[in-house]
Amino acid sequence: MRRDDVDGFASWARHTDPLFGHYNLPALTVADADHLWAFLSGAPELRRPYAGLVDERVVATLIVRDIDAATARGELGIMLDPAYVGRGLGPRILEAFVEVLGGEGFRRLHLEVAGYNRRAIAAYLASGFAVSDEYWADPEPGLDVESLLESPAAEAVAANVRLEPDGRYRARIVRMERRLSPQ
Repeated sequence: MRRDDVDGFASWARHTDPLFGHYNLPALTVADADHLWAFLSGAPELRRPYAGLVDERVVATLIVRDIDAATARGELGIMLDPAYVGRGLGPRILEAFVEVLGGEGFRRLHLEVAGYNRRAIAAYLASGFAVSDEYWADPEPGLDVESLLESPAAEAVAANVRLEPDGRYRARIVRMERRLSPQ
């Protein structure tokens, strides 16, 4: 990924499904983009950013973070331009990304995904990831669980959230892992 790729996020579509609205990227000023790039690229021993391109257009951002060089492990973070969601691009980009990381010496990758994000879970499974664990945690920032439970997304959300005795919602998080073969 290059600094110019961060500017490419400005042309991304917006999620219209209320279930994914909190994934919409905010508008970035030049200073915001500079700050984001400094963060993403500032500690390659801990995190490395990559861009997924289609016809020279940035359509995905992928980051490997929490890198553990001793065990050749890292955690993936992935975002796809909403205009490309549902086109089968996710698994293809993931596979290419995994190949690059395998070539860089990674042997095990893991990620976490909200239990209601069925499309992402399907893409990860299609890309060779397997469910390794599930747990309950605070919902992602910006996720309005109560509103979603009254929306068309209620079915997907209800099965993946629970109301605690203290009145707070907890969300099901799915942890997935993939082992890479030495190259």
